[in-house]
Amino acid sequence: MIDPEATQRFMAAPWLGEVDPESKRAILEALVEARAPSGSILLEQDQPNDHLSFLIAGTAQIERTFENGRQEVITKIAAPTVFGTTSFFRPDPPSVAVRATSDVWTLSLYHPEHEALRRAHPRAAEALAVAILRALSERFDLMDKLLTAYFTRHRDEAPRTSEWAGFRARLFDESGL
Repeated sequence: MIDPEATQRFMAAPWLGEVDPESKRAILEALVEARAPSGSILLEQDQPNDHLSFLIAGTAQIERTFENGRQEVITKIAAPTVFGTTSFFRPDPPSVAVRATSDVWTLSLYHPEHEALRRAHPRAAEALAVAILRALSERFDLMDKLLTAYFTRHRDEAPRTSEWAGFRARLFDESGL
């Protein structure tokens, strides 16, 4: 049973804003509640990912470790947010790690529970997939806007703007989608 406060936070979170209450309840019933202390690895880089997590309290950072051992922090995230999205729906392990930077509270969906949700509540599973797709699309659009704005402010570097346009085109050409 999920803690009542966790339930309230999940039901009010923006990632499921357009999802009907019945579907939210079905999704909630498939989730596993967990708390972890600051410093905990919530998602491991280059390891198979078996869950998608909703951060409902606390903060974390997305980081990458390169083959030469160098580490970089890509960004910091704060509740409410969702992570593990791309590696949950694809067979490839995540190219980043997520580390708690404070004590955190998560609700996670694991593959077996996701499959059970798809069978028992297909409407809820579809609503979840659409919500995750919306979150990913918003992140991609924001990345595009920020990079375009950056290149626009640095007009003296015009070839870079062309490089960005070429990169965006490659996303469509090389993905085959």
